[in-house]
Amino acid sequence: MNDSKRSANAQKRSKAILQHALKVFAKEGFHGADVQVIADLAKVGKGTVYRHFGNKEELFLATGKYCVERLGAYIRQTIGDDADAIAMIQEHGSGEVLRRIAIAFAEFYEKHPETVELMIQERAVFRESVFPTHLMYRAETRAGLDEFIGAAVASGEFRALDAKAVTDTFADLLFGAVVNGCLEGKRRKLVERVAAAIDIFLSGLLAKPAPVPASLPDTSLSNENGDQE
Repeated sequence: MNDSKRSANAQKRSKAILQHALKVFAKEGFHGADVQVIADLAKVGKGTVYRHFGNKEELFLATGKYCVERLGAYIRQTIGDDADAIAMIQEHGSGEVLRRIAIAFAEFYEKHPETVELMIQERAVFRESVFPTHLMYRAETRAGLDEFIGAAVASGEFRALDAKAVTDTFADLLFGAVVNGCLEGKRRKLVERVAAAIDIFLSGLLAKPAPVPASLPDTSLSNENGDQE
């Protein structure tokens, strides 16, 4: 067997292990999950799991990374490449790009709610000892969104706000809407929930104030004449 085929087989085994690890961890929790069960489902030996991922903790964290990588791929598939995004901006505006990113985010988690369970478990089990996978993913991928929002601010399409602060707010809104939706038992309505949230985000909450007249008529002379009478 040549090196390329061996590498392809190894990647295939790793993917199978991660797919089944996700199901087992989501159902049983980190402490309740049995690596042997994961190995059996993936049709590999327990030793193979450890050769690929070292130990149970590393397998759990690798599974979390696998989830956010799938999320990223799903969003990219929905939005398309840079040329597609530019065409969307020209036709519908930058706000529509953010809206579609948000909807794709919600669609992914609505289709794969076990990935939300894994995020919650990661925080519960490892607390401060491990930097959360979803925050790591945000840090690794935010540069493009910062640049996109910055360009929309510079063009005057978005309000004059700090692009990084907008990115953080956008990401916090999506994460909070998805996690709270799942915790409330409404995981089948994540798209609806996020769509409502992103509409408020893009449109703003405060009603637009009535326009102030450029100038008011000068009534001082009429008042003075009235006093003289």
